Amino acid sequence: MATGAGGVNFLSNLPPDKFQMNPALFMESTERQDIPQQSTEFKGLGSSMQIRLQNVGVIALVKLYFNLTFKTGTEGTVSTLPGFPYYLLKRCAFNANGQTSLIQARGTTLRARRQRIFRNPAEYIENAPPTGSLALSTSYSCVFVIDVPIAHDMYTLIGAILAQNPATYLSLELSFANSTDVFAFTGKGEIAAFTGTVYAELTTFAVGQTAVGSKAGVTILPDLTVFHGLLDNTFQFTNNGLVQAPLIRTAGQLVNYAFNVNNGGVSEISPFALTEIAFKYGGNRQPRVYNPTVFLVDKNQQDYNGVVQIRGLTFTYLDFEVDNPVRDLFIPEALVELQAAITVPATITPAANSYLLYEEETLYPAV
Repeated sequence: MATGAGGVNFLSNLPPDKFQMNPALFMESTERQDIPQQSTEFKGLGSSMQIRLQNVGVIALVKLYFNLTFKTGTEGTVSTLPGFPYYLLKRCAFNANGQTSLIQARGTTLRARRQRIFRNPAEYIENAPPTGSLALSTSYSCVFVIDVPIAHDMYTLIGAILAQNPATYLSLELSFANSTDVFAFTGKGEIAAFTGTVYAELTTFAVGQTAVGSKAGVTILPDLTVFHGLLDNTFQFTNNGLVQAPLIRTAGQLVNYAFNVNNGGVSEISPFALTEIAFKYGGNRQPRVYNPTVFLVDKNQQDYNGVVQIRGLTFTYLDFEVDNPVRDLFIPEALVELQAAITVPATITPAANSYLLYEEETLYPAV
C-alpha cells in the first residue's frame, strides 16, 4: 500500500490470493491484450467526462483517440492558439480508487512525453488546423492521439497497475478547455459547434496462475513495487530576471523535469531566449546550470532527435534517466528547496498572464 507525499493512499497493487512477483516468468507466460473501451461523446468545450477502465490483467497504457470537428462562426475573427489541438485536453487524471495523484496532466504535457520517449516519431494521424487565423463559417477536423502512460515503460512494465482486483476502481477523468484557452477571438468571433467522439484503448497483460515448487495455483506477477507518476503544474510570473518554481516533493525518484514558458497564451518565450536554466536545491547547490541555454537545448536535440515541440510550444527537458538512471536520478524527498530556475533577460517583458508550465515524472514505492 502506497503512503506519503506523491503516493496513492488506499490503492493495493497486490492480489488477495497467493502470488509471486517473478518478472521473467510473467513475461514468458503472459499475453498482451489491446482492448477497446467504451467510446464517449464529446460534449463540447468546457465539458468533462469519465472513462471507466476494465478490471483486466496488469494495465500498462491507455491510448485516447479524439475524432472531433468544429465550425467557426460568421463574424469577427477566430485563431487557434499554440498547443492546439492537444491543449483541448486541459486535464487528464488517472483515477485509482478515488486518488488522482499518479497521473494528472494536460494534453500537451502527455503528448510531449510521447515525443521524448519515442524521439520525435513521424506523425500521420494528427489532423487539425495549424496555429493562426481560421476561415469563417468553415468546418474543421480535429483529430489527434494522446498516450496515458500508466507504466513507466512497456518493456519492464515498471509502474503498471494490477487491475485484476475486484476492490480496485480505475478510470480516466478528462476535463476540456474553455474556448478562450485554445482560441483567440475578435469582434463577434465564436466557435459555432464542437462535436465528436473520444475513443479509448486499454493495453493490459493477462495474469495467470501456475505451480511454483510444491505450491499450486500461484498468481504470477511482474514487479509491482513501484508506481509511475506524471504531474504538471503552472507557476505564474510577470517579471523578467530570475523565475523560480518550487518542485513537488515526492517520496520517489525524479525521472525528469520539463517546462514550457508560456507568454500570455498567444506565444512562448523560447529556451534560446533565456539567459540561464538551472536546477538547484539546498539554497546554493546547483548541479545543473546551463548558461548559455543552448547547451541544454543541444542536449535535448541530441537525446530526442530534435527538440520537443507541440504545436508551437517548446518543452525543454532536464532528463535524469536518458544517460544513466542509476547514476543520475534525484530523490526529491531528501532535498530541501528543490527548484528549477530560469532567467528571463531584461530585453523581454513577459505578458501579464505569463506562466511556467512544468511537469515532473517520478517513480516511487508502491508497497
